[in-house]
Amino acid sequence: MQKSLYGSLVWLLATVFVVYSFCLNTAAAVFSDAIKTSFGIGNIGVTLALSAFIVGFACMQIPAGYWLDRFNARYVVNSGILTLTLGSLLVSFSNNLLFFTIANFIQGLGASFAFIGAGKLISQWFSPKMFPILFGLTEAISCISAGILHSVFVRALQTHPWNDIYLVLALSGFILFIFTAFLIKTPVDAMNTESISLKNSLKIVCGNSQIWLCAIAAATSFGVLLVYASFWFMPIQEFYDVIHSQALVISGMVFVGIGIGLPFLSWLSNYLHSRKMILHISLVLGAMTVLLGIYLPHYQINTLAIIKTVSFLIGFTLSGSMLFFSVVSELSSNNTRGVALGIINSSVFLFNTFLMFIPMIFITAFSATFLTYLWVLPFCILIALLLLYFIKETYSKE
Repeated sequence: MQKSLYGSLVWLLATVFVVYSFCLNTAAAVFSDAIKTSFGIGNIGVTLALSAFIVGFACMQIPAGYWLDRFNARYVVNSGILTLTLGSLLVSFSNNLLFFTIANFIQGLGASFAFIGAGKLISQWFSPKMFPILFGLTEAISCISAGILHSVFVRALQTHPWNDIYLVLALSGFILFIFTAFLIKTPVDAMNTESISLKNSLKIVCGNSQIWLCAIAAATSFGVLLVYASFWFMPIQEFYDVIHSQALVISGMVFVGIGIGLPFLSWLSNYLHSRKMILHISLVLGAMTVLLGIYLPHYQINTLAIIKTVSFLIGFTLSGSMLFFSVVSELSSNNTRGVALGIINSSVFLFNTFLMFIPMIFITAFSATFLTYLWVLPFCILIALLLLYFIKETYSKE
C-alpha cells in the first residue's frame, strides 16, 4: 500500500511535467503575433524560430529513452525539467531572433523527457494493467490543462508582455524541479543491474517488427487525432461558416472526448482482457466519426449540437489508439522500454507535423477546398486498422 501511495505521488509529478512541457510546446503559438512585433520579423521568421522547439524535441527522444532505461529516473527526469526550465528562462530574456531560437531549441531538448519519463515511471511503479489507464490519464490531463492555460495566456497577454509570462513559466518550472528532485525516484526492485549500450538497445528495439508496426499504426491514428484537433479543425469550421467563438467551443469538445475516452477505453481494455479488440473498435469508429466531422453538412438549425456531438465522439473513439503505447510497453523489457517508447512517440510527433502539410499536396487547380484533400485523414486511420491485423495481442492476466 505504501508503495502504491508513493507511486501515485510520482505519477502526479510526472504528469505535471508532461503538462508543463506540452504547455510550453504550444504556448509560443499563442504569443507569435506579439513575438513578431517585438522582434520586427515576419511569419517566416517566427515560424522558423518556433520550429527550433520541434527540432530539439525530435533530436532527444531516443537518447532520453535510453538514459531512462540506463539510469535512475530521478536524475534523468530532473535533468529534463531543469533543461526545459532554463530554456524557458532564456526565452524570457530573449531580445533578438537568434537568441530566441536557441532558447526554443533548449526547451525542446528538455521537453523530450516528459512523455517518455512519465511512461517509464508508470511502468516501474505500477502493474502492466495500470499502465494504459495512468498513461491515458496523463495524456488526457495534459490536453485539457493546455487548453485551459492557453486561455489564461490570451487574457494575460492583454496586460503583460510575453517575456514576463515566460518568466512566470520559468519560475513555475523551478518549483516543479525542487519537488521532483526530492520525490521522484526509481523503485529498488526496478533498478537496472544489467548494463546495455545504446547500440544494443536500438538493435533489440529496431529488430522487433511488432514495435515498428505499432509505431506506424500509432502515427496514422493518434497522430491524425492530434493534427485534426489542433490544426485542421478550424479550416473545416470556417468552410461551414461557423463563427470563431463557436468553432473554439466545438474544438474543445474534441479534447473533452479525449479526456473521457483515454481512461475509460484503457479500463475497458483491461476489463475485456484485450488490447486488440479495443484498438479495432476505436479505429473503425474513429474513421467513421472523422468522416462525419469533415464532410457532414452543418444543417441550418438553431444550434450546433450535431457537430458538437460528432466532435466529442471523434476525441472519444480515436483516443483508444493510445493503447498502441501500452502494447509497445508490454512488448519491451525494463532495459529497452524507454527507447521503445521514444521511437513510437517520435513517429506520432513527426507524422503529426507532416500531416499539417501532406494533405495540401492533393489540392488541384480545379478545386482548392478542403473537400479535395482531407480524405487523407480517414485514409491514414484505415492504414492503422490494416496494420492492426498483423499486431499480436499483448494483454496478459499476469
